[in-house]
Amino acid sequence: MQRQATSLEQQQLVMQRMEAARVAIEDAHRQHMEALRQLEENRVAALVFGLEPRPSVREWSLEDFLKHHPMKFNGKTSLDAVDQWLKDIERIFNAKMCIIENKLAFAVYMLTGEAEH
Repeated sequence: MQRQATSLEQQQLVMQRMEAARVAIEDAHRQHMEALRQLEENRVAALVFGLEPRPSVREWSLEDFLKHHPMKFNGKTSLDAVDQWLKDIERIFNAKMCIIENKLAFAVYMLTGEAEH
């Protein structure tokens, strides 16, 4: 009889521990799911408000620009040639996301002759 009582107490203790472990696991699961829900809300908000991380843009040097072999501009051409030269330069700038300060410096660097003055 004593043995049965001890065994029953041990079983009850094991059951209590198992129940406590189950409750702790459920709580951890609930916290995990809430964290995932919050992450998803933040991701959606970032997309809506344009807060998505953007890749950093490496500053572009004159040497990088010149690797694209832009044409020099001397000012002694037709208006169509001027327009084409500007479009070609802009295409390079836009493709490389060149910052505005560099655009001006690089374009001025390409001016020669009368256009330089």
